[in-house]
Amino acid sequence: MPQENLTIGAVGVGAVGTILASCLAEAGADVIAADIPVRKSQVDENGLRVTWADRQLNNLIKTVDNISDLKAHEPDVIFVATKACLLKRIMPDVADAAGETSIVMSVQNGIGTEDEIAKYVNPGRVARMVVNYAGRMEENGDVFVNWFNPPNAFGPHVDGDHPALVKLVEMLNEAGMTSDLFDSATIKKKAYFKTTLNSSLMPLCAIMDRTMSEAMRCPLTRMLAADLLKEALAVGQKLGYDYGEGIIDTCIGYLDKGGDHHPSMSVDLKCKRPTEIDFINGKILELGQQFNDVNLETNRIMVSFLISMEMCNGTRDPEDIPGYLGKSQ
Repeated sequence: MPQENLTIGAVGVGAVGTILASCLAEAGADVIAADIPVRKSQVDENGLRVTWADRQLNNLIKTVDNISDLKAHEPDVIFVATKACLLKRIMPDVADAAGETSIVMSVQNGIGTEDEIAKYVNPGRVARMVVNYAGRMEENGDVFVNWFNPPNAFGPHVDGDHPALVKLVEMLNEAGMTSDLFDSATIKKKAYFKTTLNSSLMPLCAIMDRTMSEAMRCPLTRMLAADLLKEALAVGQKLGYDYGEGIIDTCIGYLDKGGDHHPSMSVDLKCKRPTEIDFINGKILELGQQFNDVNLETNRIMVSFLISMEMCNGTRDPEDIPGYLGKSQ
């Protein structure tokens, strides 16, 4: 049973994790963060500093040297706000830190991140957040909220009594970060929809080195984005996710507001880091393969290009070709 104010373990305090941790600290949570040494040093020296419109959030929090060290603080919730592609590497330590009582919550892009966490943690103690804000981090660690399209969505991996999750959502609402709690089926549907939007521009912008607004302004790349969107929605429909009439126009309108900046996949590719493609377009391909009447060729081409670029960057082994792409001839 959680205390009146939660103890939160924050695994990853980049832009998204910092904003979430700052709002929880603002509402009275005891936040302890684990991150790479450079980011840990910034937090130790300056705390978490977030600019959100005319609000300034400045919160001093504790840090630990290793993820496993969070265990000593007995967190009610550990949120994981790293790249999804890092889950296999970090989850043994996260599971150790969680022990037998902590909820472990995915705060990540993609489909099925909570499923990956549930391989290491009791599924009844796994949760998912669908993030509906974006931020950017300066070199000194200061974070600026670019936009917030409320509400954020939270939900358990397995339905049941989750008082710590209820309390977390209440605290975020107190801090002005409007959030709702949903059941397990609804949070999966919402995660799929958010991934659909990400899948439409992320790989396209990364491969072509274009900002989101540049991609949507050019007629040809705009058509490619629409094709990616339609393929993802077709798979979603087969999975039983009905997003209502006019959803394609709604999505295109959302993509048109993407802004003149590069999505995180572009930055990862340019900096020669692994990308989250396997959890985004790759997962759409994987799920769609069970249906013979769904065209996924635009997704297949984009994923093939992007994975090839990862191989050229040295961030993926040339033999690591996902099964959903099939075997080369």
